[in-house]
Amino acid sequence: MANVLKALSDQRTQKLFKAIIEAEDAQSQLLIVELGLSRRQYYNRIKDLVSSGLIRRQRGKYRLSSFGKVIYSLQKIAERTASNYWKLEAIDSIRMSDNSNLAEVDHMKIIDILLDDVEIKDIYLHGDIFSNKNKPQEKDHKREVMLNTAR
Repeated sequence: MANVLKALSDQRTQKLFKAIIEAEDAQSQLLIVELGLSRRQYYNRIKDLVSSGLIRRQRGKYRLSSFGKVIYSLQKIAERTASNYWKLEAIDSIRMSDNSNLAEVDHMKIIDILLDDVEIKDIYLHGDIFSNKNKPQEKDHKREVMLNTAR
């Protein structure tokens, strides 16, 4: 995981990763020119992406690995979460306020109003990305009852 984070912490490597995803048939020379990298910079970044398992070389072209597909999906979720940063901060501020005696139903109402991204809301409420598959149905039912009562 450290190799993945290290590779994707560099903006140019992120751009290269996305370019490989978007243009599966792109030649190395096109990517080098398009991204404004030297050959050495390009191949060092490719090496990082390959060694972290995000891409593989197949018939002379670099393609996303299965692991890379999952990481890319998680990266998109992280980007959407970052765009909701201030909404999440507002929820935390309200929740942690000394003056806040909000009922759980009111807290849920605030979450529904502020978080319009269903996937991020689900992660916030259940604590993991795969909550629909791993959490008991009764928690979802309890949440639905609370939300219907609030409306």
